[in-house]
Order: sequence, then C-alpha cells, then structure tokens
Amino acid sequence: MLTIEEFEVRKAGPEDLEAWCRVFEDGHGELTGGTMGPGASAERLRAGSGDGVRRWAARKAGRICAVAGLRPQRHDPAIGFLRLSVAPQARCRGVGSALLARIAAEAGDRGTERIQAMVSAGTPGQSFVRGWRVTLRLELHEQRLDRDVLRRCHELAADPHPDYRVVSWQRAAPVEWAPSFGRVMGHVLDAPGAALQMASRAWDTAAVRAWEAEMAGRRLLVSAVVHLPSCEVVGATVATVAGAGARAADQHDTAVLPGHRTGGLARWMKARHTLRLHELFPEAGSVTVTVNRENAPMLAVNRVIGYRLVRERLLVETPSAGITIGGTGPRG
Repeated sequence: MLTIEEFEVRKAGPEDLEAWCRVFEDGHGELTGGTMGPGASAERLRAGSGDGVRRWAARKAGRICAVAGLRPQRHDPAIGFLRLSVAPQARCRGVGSALLARIAAEAGDRGTERIQAMVSAGTPGQSFVRGWRVTLRLELHEQRLDRDVLRRCHELAADPHPDYRVVSWQRAAPVEWAPSFGRVMGHVLDAPGAALQMASRAWDTAAVRAWEAEMAGRRLLVSAVVHLPSCEVVGATVATVAGAGARAADQHDTAVLPGHRTGGLARWMKARHTLRLHELFPEAGSVTVTVNRENAPMLAVNRVIGYRLVRERLLVETPSAGITIGGTGPRG
C-alpha cells in the first residue's frame, strides 16, 4: 500500500532522514550529474531545517520510495520550484503521479500559484510533465579534468592581461573585495533567462555574507578578476564541491562587469579557476554547469576551456491548480 506524508526534517529519525536524502540525491545526480551524498545532504537539512521548503515522502511497506521538495522562488514567491525523485524500484508504478497529485492539492495552502520543475529533455521526466509550459531550454555541460583539458587551461591561463590579476578564495570573500565582488554578482542577472530563475538582490556586503552562509555544507571556491588600477573585483566565477572525496564539482555563477567584457577576461579567469579547483580538490575529476542555450558568449567560453554537452534540460511551469500528469514520474 502506498502512503504519502508531509516530511518534517526536525521530526524525522536518522534512518528516515538518510533514506529521504538517498532517494533525493540519487534523482538529483541523474538530473545534474552531481550529488553530495545522503549523509552530507542529511547534515545540511538538519542545519537548515527552517529553510521554507515543504517536503513530502511516499512509502511502500513503510519504506521511503519517492520524495519531493517545493521551494518558494525568491524572484516570485507565488512560484514553487519542485524537485521530485522516485527510487528506481518504484518507477513506472504511478508513485510519482500520486506524489505530484498530493503536492498539487496542497500547494495553494501557502500561496503557491504555479509550480516549476527541471527535467531532462527526451526522458520519461519530460513525458511526466506533458502539457507544462517550457520557459527555458538549458544545456548541461561537463568539463572532464583530464590531461588535455588541464593543458589547454594552462595555455589560456598564461595569456597576458597586464591591468588585471586573478585571485581565489574559499568560504568568505576578503573584506577589501567583498563590496566589489557583490557588484559583480549583481550582473549574473544580465545572462539570458536569469531573471526567470533568481531574484534581484542588493548585493551589498551583508548580502554577500548571507549568500556565503547559504553555501553551508558545501566547499566553496571563488575566483575573481581584480582590476589593478582600481583594486576592485570586475569579474568572478563560483564553484562548489559537495564534500571531502566528492568526484565532481558544480560550476555556478560567472559574471564580468560590462566595461570589462570582450577582452577575454572570462576565458582567462575560468581557465585559472579550473586549475585552482584541480589543485585544491584533485579527487574531483569533472565539473558540471548548466547554461541557457541562448547565452552564446558563455557557451563559447565553456567550449574553449573543455566543457562538452551532456544533455538538454528544460525548465517547465504550470498552474498548481491545473496540474497535468503524463503518467510516469520525473526520472521514473
């Protein structure tokens, strides 16, 4: 018999929490190519149990076989971003559909008018959300840190840029660069489609510190281009590694201030960032990143430093009151 319940992190026992995180992380890994593992995921949930995410668990014979989380989007709290994962042994049995029906029925309780989700194109996940509107087409790229890619990055990192230097830090931005780093991060929204996925924020020093706190549970690496005449950050790129021993890293935001673009700074910075990442986390053999397929400049930069297309992903959306279920769950 299938049962579905709202899953409360603070009330969950250690075994249930790890089981929930295992199903979630397995599904997340299939979609993105990276995972932090159930132990690290459980630790992170315990630390941030008041994060505003509603969670559910589906059980068969008392065992968790499907999970979901619905997070209000910062740029529009009326949108809930859904992550739903079904364990392989429970797929194609209506479990994902039943779980989604429960979520849709309860989504409006906290003002969620629309639901967004990310699915891999051409998979059962896309069939599951048949009838949902595609808002963005994204490409998942992977950079394998093999000898050829590292050699290419060494070549690009040697390019001369006399008025600039690349610096890197882990955890907190140095005090002298935090304000200008924040200004650069504000320009992440310049990328095509970024406003559909993230909220505009002030990005003062306090916002930078809050963003760094959000990275708790992951190992953060930032590389930044400093303009020597002004001593300010004018470009930055961000990566995280899930934890010790993680085999893959996640590349996140990259931005360069408008007045410093077109001179090859992004390529130079990202090449040096790859080398620094490899130096600090040699066990991570690859890096994955998601880029809007309309962001031609960033796609070009990534190709030069060795990223290759893995799959296409779709950001889809539907009114929560009019969910259309295609029959099988995402990744199942």
